[in-house]
This record gives sequence, C-alpha cells and structure tokens, in this order.
Amino acid sequence: MTRRALLLDAGNTVIYLDHDAVAAAVGGETVTGARLRDAEAPAKQRYEAELAAGLGHDDGWYVFMRCLLTEAGVEENHDALVRRARAAHDALNLWRRVPPELPAALARVRDAGWALGIVSNSEGRLPETFAAVGLADAFEVIVDSHVLGISKPDPRIFEAALTQLGADAGASLYAGDIPAVDVEGARSAGLAGALIDTGRHYPNYDAAPRYEATATLIEDLLEGRFEWARAR
Repeated sequence: MTRRALLLDAGNTVIYLDHDAVAAAVGGETVTGARLRDAEAPAKQRYEAELAAGLGHDDGWYVFMRCLLTEAGVEENHDALVRRARAAHDALNLWRRVPPELPAALARVRDAGWALGIVSNSEGRLPETFAAVGLADAFEVIVDSHVLGISKPDPRIFEAALTQLGADAGASLYAGDIPAVDVEGARSAGLAGALIDTGRHYPNYDAAPRYEATATLIEDLLEGRFEWARAR
C-alpha cells in the first residue's frame, strides 16, 4: 500500500532561529536578540521576494541576514557582521531552537503510521544539526537542497522525498513557513500545503491552512480536523 507522508521544512517549522545566538555571533554594539526577533518578519518577506526573482538560496541567506540587521536598526558594517554570523552558522546552524512540544508530536504522528521527512533549502549539514538538538532519529529522510542540487519551490525536491519514502503525493502534506516557496512549491508537486506562521508574519494569509505551531498542525491532522480541501 502506498504510504502517506508528512514532509516538513526545517527552519522555522522544526528548528527556529536563535536570535540571541545571532546577536552574540555578530557582536554589534546595537544588536540584541529582541531587536532581531522584531525584525524577522520584514526580513522573511524580503527573502521571499528575492527568491521569487531568481536569487539562489545561498545568496538568499546573506540577503536575509543583511535585511535582518537593517530592520533591527543596525548601522554598522553589515558585511563584516554577516560574515561573523555565517561563521557561527557554519559551526552550528543558527536555526537551532526546538519547540518543547514538538518531539512528542512528531513521535505521535509517526506512531499513527505517517512517514516523516524533511525538505529544506539548507547547506548540507541538517543531520548534524538535528543530532545536536536531539532530533537525530525523528525523520526517515532529509532532502537538502545543497545535497540534491535542487531548491524549493522546484517540485522535484518534494518529489525526491516522496520517492525515497515510497509515499503518494495525493495523500501527503508539506508544511513550511514561506507561502511562495513552501506552500506553492508543495502544491506544484501534487502535495497539500500548509503554512507554519509561528511569528504571525502573514496574518492575512488564507490561501491554505495556517498554523502557529507544527505540533498544532499534527494534532489537527491526527484528530481529523485538518482542512484538506483548503490545503490543495
């Protein structure tokens, strides 16, 4: 029997940006975790626009970080600060916070027979990151754009995960935090799509189910409350 899969983005869906770690890494005089946290929404929207215009993901990382500093009111040399952030990120992914309720939710959906996988635009080191945050065995497959050579929203990256899991796109769901990249990318591959909007960065988004937490999405999925018709 063909399997059904729950595929998840990594950043801001399973692991979240540690704003305090970014502030410590860049060491700027005006950089604080609180300011960076407030700046994340416009930084994400800038990243989404740049990616839609054809920007590569690796360039997008730098654009996102520069925009984050700008929106936080940092007037120092952005290039130097971003290089410091990148060095810290390469040592241990700055997206490293795991919501406390998420591991149990992942175990529950796995026990219910769902195949679990990650599809992420990342730098090729997600297994090490998941091991560092206690999620080493949480996912059957990890499809990383850096390894595959294909980035979201290209449907082939989602198809690669489904193939590895032996799962049917029509019975499967993908959730991530950027509408154009994650929801629309998944839909282009035949999956249902949902938005994880923990920071309420897209308060008016209604093109697909929107959740503030992946654990809540999982609860609705298992309890039969998930709106499949809106997700397609």
